[in-house]
Amino acid sequence: MEDNRIIECIERADYLLSNLMAVKPGEEVLIVIDPQTDMRMANACAAAALKCGAEYGIYMMPIRGKDKATIFPKSLELGMDACDVFIGMTTSSGAAIYNNHLKELVNKKSLREVSICLRHIDNFTRGGALADYEAVYADGEKLQAVWRGKKNAHITTPAGTDLYMEMNQMEPIIECGIARNPGDAMAWSDGEVSLGPVIGSTHGKLVIDGPICYYGKPSVPVELRIEGGRIVEVVGGDSNVCREIRRQLAEVKDSDNIAEIGIGLNPACLFNGDFEEEKKARGTCHIAMGNGFYYGQPARSTVHIDMVQYNPTIEFDGEIIVKDGKLTCLGEV
Repeated sequence: MEDNRIIECIERADYLLSNLMAVKPGEEVLIVIDPQTDMRMANACAAAALKCGAEYGIYMMPIRGKDKATIFPKSLELGMDACDVFIGMTTSSGAAIYNNHLKELVNKKSLREVSICLRHIDNFTRGGALADYEAVYADGEKLQAVWRGKKNAHITTPAGTDLYMEMNQMEPIIECGIARNPGDAMAWSDGEVSLGPVIGSTHGKLVIDGPICYYGKPSVPVELRIEGGRIVEVVGGDSNVCREIRRQLAEVKDSDNIAEIGIGLNPACLFNGDFEEEKKARGTCHIAMGNGFYYGQPARSTVHIDMVQYNPTIEFDGEIIVKDGKLTCLGEV
């Protein structure tokens, strides 16, 4: 029987491009896929661009191994220079924004972008994709205001995380599903505020009980020991995940760098074992290892690996912002 989920894709793509990205007549929309992208999603975005009166192009790039997730073909980077709206829909290349050139274009306000990378059709049409994004974005602005100017963070979790970091002083980044102006960035589905730590400042114990980019949800929480901003020991946990992380740390330059702290805000996100869905879920925390260029760091690793923690308590400069997964800074108890 024919799969009719294209109908859901068309409805969500229309909302995404016409409303959340405010695509205008005459703009150039670049949709980037790889051979495993679900073309129902890509074709729906192309149709939505046409409906907005925009031009579109679909660029297929090779599938990248996870160790080269941020490397784009040179011809794609030339296309990025010319477009107004960038839609990343690759299945293995990692979030498009971690490509250094794309981040430079965002910084210069040459384009606006949405990452739909590493996401399948359920991410595109269900769960977090069905949120009230005006409300999620408003919460993002409130959390950004609380976060702005704070220097020190302390994260603990019931699973055993006890992590300290000094946060860099750039503006906390809102990724909450709205990117209507040049220089804006979002993901789909979306809902987080994030920032990078000062290089070398993160230390303590990180215990990952939620899903990890590429490696899935560990059957036993994975413990990492962090000193001087780098992962210095994979202590234990799910043996398969530990083996993969140890291999990555040994083979991929700067993949041991702690690159990001993010707080999820989307109340519609599902807890389904998918890291892209769960890292945006309201009240979760994710810490990333690898490339921190997006977050004001000089590290330029070819990977960016998000790792989700449940029910965190997060303090900024001694003030509790999140308590056991409740966003107390937004009035939750």
